[in-house]
Amino acid sequence: MAEDDVRNGPAIAAYLADVRNRPLPPAVADMARMCLADWLGVAIGAGEEEAGRIVRRQVRAWGSTGRATVLFDSLAAAPFAALANGTLAHCLDFDDTYVKAVTHTSAPVWAATLALGEEVSADENALLAAFVAGFETASRIGSGLGEAVTARGWHGTGVFGRLGAAAAAAALLDLDGDRALHALGAAATQTGGLTASFGTMAKPFHAGKAAMDGIVSAQLAASGFVAATGLFEPSGGLDNALVQDQATAIATIDFSGWRILENSFKPYAACHLTHPAIDAARDFAASRNDIAGISEVRAKVGALANQITGGKSGAPATPLEGKFDLKYCIPLGLHGHALSAADFLEPWQPDPVVCATAQKVTVEVSPDMGFASARLTLVLADGERAVADVPVAKGHPGNPMRWDDMQAKFDALVAPHLGSRGAALLGLARDFGRGGVLDEMRAILTRL
Repeated sequence: MAEDDVRNGPAIAAYLADVRNRPLPPAVADMARMCLADWLGVAIGAGEEEAGRIVRRQVRAWGSTGRATVLFDSLAAAPFAALANGTLAHCLDFDDTYVKAVTHTSAPVWAATLALGEEVSADENALLAAFVAGFETASRIGSGLGEAVTARGWHGTGVFGRLGAAAAAAALLDLDGDRALHALGAAATQTGGLTASFGTMAKPFHAGKAAMDGIVSAQLAASGFVAATGLFEPSGGLDNALVQDQATAIATIDFSGWRILENSFKPYAACHLTHPAIDAARDFAASRNDIAGISEVRAKVGALANQITGGKSGAPATPLEGKFDLKYCIPLGLHGHALSAADFLEPWQPDPVVCATAQKVTVEVSPDMGFASARLTLVLADGERAVADVPVAKGHPGNPMRWDDMQAKFDALVAPHLGSRGAALLGLARDFGRGGVLDEMRAILTRL
């Protein structure tokens, strides 16, 4: 690579070296708070999930000494707390998504930020700034690359989320630009996470391991660890390893603007790629009384939605499989289910009526459909057809969730664990960064 082709590495280094001097605009800080509220909600709501229990049990068995809170447990060293909490935050598959990188960014980045922040006694403003830096770094490296990476079998959360966690950790450790770039290089060489693991416990583990590896990479870099730093240039190593046909490459990175303002939140506890069709199904459920007379359901979706969720049987054997089965999720919506976490619980007892409708669903790719759009056609027994188009699914930019929407989601998730304290925790998340919040939040979280 010619020297004048090297541009992304220095841009990343300069950006991360200046985190503490960069004020957050009010809209950006508020979006980071909403990411935190969402993270807290989905992590606490997953408290009974077996994948989270197993990871917590293993973290406890390692017997590490540290100051970082493990949700639903005690204290541990920051990397291990991040592993446990990052896994928990993705167990329900209900966490936010940066669509242009096809990455659940907050799960690993907030897990790493909070765990390392406790270890280094960072204040709220430092935590907010570090999280935003991690989000912005992951989003820019993954933007435009995420879909190609996903289509080739890699999980963007395990790729770009790991880099975001490393960037946030580098900011908290106040690394200079060179060391911050070595932290990202160390994280990049650990890239992993396979879409073939979707529907199993390994998927949320991708988020936890990304959080853990981000902290470890930054801590090593702080101690002088040297990694490859040219990995983030076009064809510099990361992109051509993940996309070996070189159909796309990392773009030139520009840190102007704020990618976090393009973040998407999930109103349904299923794969984000199912959401446009679920919106259409729920629209039908609310507006028609003849759902029982359906003879056929035809879904037109984007290519990635079809690849990840459209080819399933409609008869998932586990709740985790159900979250990634479009033929099952559509009937849930048609029959009036909210597709909340309560619809994907163990012991698995799917509704027979939903399962019967699932066998009437066909899925096909339409070039007119993207990540956030879908078209659903119902064919009734008498031949009547009804069509619902969803150009932008709820929760995406253009059809965003607001704080009222987040409150409804948060309350439903945390009430079984926190009761009346849930409202207090959401209020603290909304005030995060304004001072006096952190100790109260920790007091609630340590009593889970």
